[in-house]
Amino acid sequence: MVGASERSAADIESGAVVTFIEAPGTVVLENSQSKLKHGQDGTLVLYPQPSEDPNDPLNWFYFRKIVNFSLVAFYVLMVFAFQDIPVIVFQDYVDQLGVTYGQLNNTFGLNCAGLALGCLMFIPFSIKYGRRPVYIVTTFVMFFTTIWQARLRTYVSMMGVNLVMGLAGAVADTIVQMTINDLFYLHQRGTMNAIYLIFVNVGVYLAPVAAGYSAQSQGWPWIYWWCTIFFGIVMVIFLFIYEETKYMVMSEGKEVPTSEVLIGEGEKGVQGNEKQPVENATAAHSTRQIDASIPLKSYRQRMTLITKTPGTFKDFLRHFYNPLLMLAIPGVAYTALQYGAFLSWISAVATTESDFFSSDPYDFSTSGIGLLNLAPFIGAVVAAPYSGPLSDWSIIQLAKRNDGIYEPEMRLYLAIFPALVGPAGLFLYGFALAHDAHWIAPMAGVALYGFSQASIQALSLTYLMDSYEEASNIPIFGVCFVRNAIAACIVFAVSPWIEGMGMYNTFVLLGCVALFVMLLCVPIIIWGKKLRILCKGRYAAYAKVQPARRG
Repeated sequence: MVGASERSAADIESGAVVTFIEAPGTVVLENSQSKLKHGQDGTLVLYPQPSEDPNDPLNWFYFRKIVNFSLVAFYVLMVFAFQDIPVIVFQDYVDQLGVTYGQLNNTFGLNCAGLALGCLMFIPFSIKYGRRPVYIVTTFVMFFTTIWQARLRTYVSMMGVNLVMGLAGAVADTIVQMTINDLFYLHQRGTMNAIYLIFVNVGVYLAPVAAGYSAQSQGWPWIYWWCTIFFGIVMVIFLFIYEETKYMVMSEGKEVPTSEVLIGEGEKGVQGNEKQPVENATAAHSTRQIDASIPLKSYRQRMTLITKTPGTFKDFLRHFYNPLLMLAIPGVAYTALQYGAFLSWISAVATTESDFFSSDPYDFSTSGIGLLNLAPFIGAVVAAPYSGPLSDWSIIQLAKRNDGIYEPEMRLYLAIFPALVGPAGLFLYGFALAHDAHWIAPMAGVALYGFSQASIQALSLTYLMDSYEEASNIPIFGVCFVRNAIAACIVFAVSPWIEGMGMYNTFVLLGCVALFVMLLCVPIIIWGKKLRILCKGRYAAYAKVQPARRG
């Protein structure tokens, strides 16, 4: 997909031509011309191609990128911590506020529904006006929601606060992927997604451990007051330190569209582009060329609140419904199903832990229930190098064996092993609780599931980003919408499900469904490229109104 990254956000919104090299996502990752000339490994091709502008986030010094991404990672940690710590104090809510576990599961489900809707509500604004204002606005909302949580005393208030925190927290699911696309190259995305998921899992699993001790020693409202303090810090960080990563091509101080986008081998483009050899097309783009005459932006310019993308209001409205339309593309549907299934199963585990481990035969305290989250966190930590650095290394090796050509399905070879491990963990968890086994047994099952979840989430998400670079911002919204919608349905259903089928049968069924869903990676590995080719016309239509990494 040569030149795809050289266009501005205005290119596509103004109707620039979009075609592809054979299939969306098929790119030259290693310049084999260099390999033939020098008789050694070829040059690693940078994709997407950076511009000559030193202000282009792809051209930032690596330390500057890491600082910027670290701020986002801290934001992600706090959002997921705030979303998941309420489960730890469900027992306190029951004892002190007179609500039932069924009602509390409903509030958790409403939170998931808010997460689903928030993806579609907030993210289009990040495409039109930049990442920075969306980060800032949602941080303010989360800050005031933490105060609301600390002071809530009624079931109706619980329902309201969970919906609002879900709507605002949805940004952490999606906008981070846009930031990764803005800052890092294809061969770095696996590692960055793995790091992102580590911070997600710290928020999901370790924050409840700390919250359990805080609730036991200070009272449950204090777990939210601590969130208020930390979100206050996040607000200051984004206001004065976080730089906008959305990049617009500049010409004489104005944002302008660049020339026609070339993408196509074996076909003519919409306006008659001739065939282009894959290798020759990318051979000239193996190194970065920085134009030293372009001045660096001042601190005030880097801290601008809005970076607006040119385009009509009709183009802006498309960002609200195109994510759902793109779910008809098999690769997007695959990732959405993977994400939705994983979140629903971990939600089922989380909601049953608080109920089962707080009663006979376990009788865990609030802090004890919090400590249960160490098991899936350990599994997720083990998964990080597996789905991150190992994944990035493996695709380079596989591309070398494929004459330098990278296919996104190469990411999914590593997904087969965790696809077998995850269902085994669910089987073990349900069997152990149904037979009142020692707490180590169900936690071993959750640890196995934690490894599987973190591995396949990172791999499938990176597969999606690699496959649909020109519209990578669109499908991730639809993926997160489906993910949270499925999770909401499962959370609402899990209590009556267990009452009707029993713990063991429920998790046996969940494990069987999990095995089927996770092993969908196999047909995607086999037929994924053919499906990308089959749907490339439909994808090109969506890409024409999506500002790629520049938007």
